[in-house]
Amino acid sequence: MKRSYVFPSVFEETLVDYPKVAENFIEGMKIVNFNQHDYLIGNMALSEGTSPHKLLNSSAQELDYQLLALTSLIIATQGTSNKLIITTGFPFITHPIFKKGAVDFYLGKHQVSFDTRTFGGPGVENISVNVDTVEVITEIDGCIKAIREGQFAEKQNFFIGSLGFGTFELALSTPAGIIHRTAHSEKGINYAVNILENEIQKHYYLNLLTEQQIERAFQRGFFVINRRKVDITEIRKRALTSYYNEVISPAMRKKFTNEDFSKTTKLYLAGGGAMYQELVNLFKEEFQDILEIIVYPEPYLTASEGYCLNSISLARTNNILEIKDNVAYVGIDLGNSNTVVTVYTNND
Repeated sequence: MKRSYVFPSVFEETLVDYPKVAENFIEGMKIVNFNQHDYLIGNMALSEGTSPHKLLNSSAQELDYQLLALTSLIIATQGTSNKLIITTGFPFITHPIFKKGAVDFYLGKHQVSFDTRTFGGPGVENISVNVDTVEVITEIDGCIKAIREGQFAEKQNFFIGSLGFGTFELALSTPAGIIHRTAHSEKGINYAVNILENEIQKHYYLNLLTEQQIERAFQRGFFVINRRKVDITEIRKRALTSYYNEVISPAMRKKFTNEDFSKTTKLYLAGGGAMYQELVNLFKEEFQDILEIIVYPEPYLTASEGYCLNSISLARTNNILEIKDNVAYVGIDLGNSNTVVTVYTNND
């Protein structure tokens, strides 16, 4: 069985012992005794914290990466699995720099403690997780894996654009692999979020909201300011249009030649940014005469699902594919907006 779990990529240190404030672990995540400190993670940080945050495109040496990764390991254990085969990734531009550090961090045995009282449990629970195998690939390779080996089973050449909060990734994929000349990382959706923030601040005081809190308002299309709902959908549309015209379109013109366009008729869009229809429409408008624009279903899951498929492939390649109750094959997409954990196990 394969399942995906999503939580916001934010954290905040806390000194508070919370009673039951959530229905389950995903909604009430609190990591305790990590380097002698306690932390609220994800939705818990957004609901109970005052300054939930995360660094942009962080490495495995950073506190935010480690907390989100350890939380992902707890989710991946599924309450029964204690051996994990993991694939994760980084944007094309940071992958060579951050790859080794991530492998070193994940590989081996982890002891993690979390407070179950936040979702009605008896107290602190300690779990042991053993990561037997880990591979760190590029985010774009994860998305391609999902498109080629997942529900689309795509066999032909295609362009891929992954619209993340921190980076926009693009490449031309062939059945033999990506054409590296076309692989590129650019600024992500945060570019548009910053435009919107600057525009809103001309008229309203945003009360020192963090970048992640502003991005949540960007997603839902409104702020609540002075107990009034302020609609931002038109400003968001203008911000996304500026982002497309200033970042996305020039990047594609730079990296894709006319000859590249002769090799395919498809452009797949993945990542959370593909949830914005106004942004997808800009792709369709520019390429309406030459490309079919295909949005991956639930596009924010693309990389994680591809990572999970890669973990299964790793096991097959190494002749260790044992679909047992105590082994989980995991894809962890530790994104700048959300963390997505996709898990394949033999548990029903």
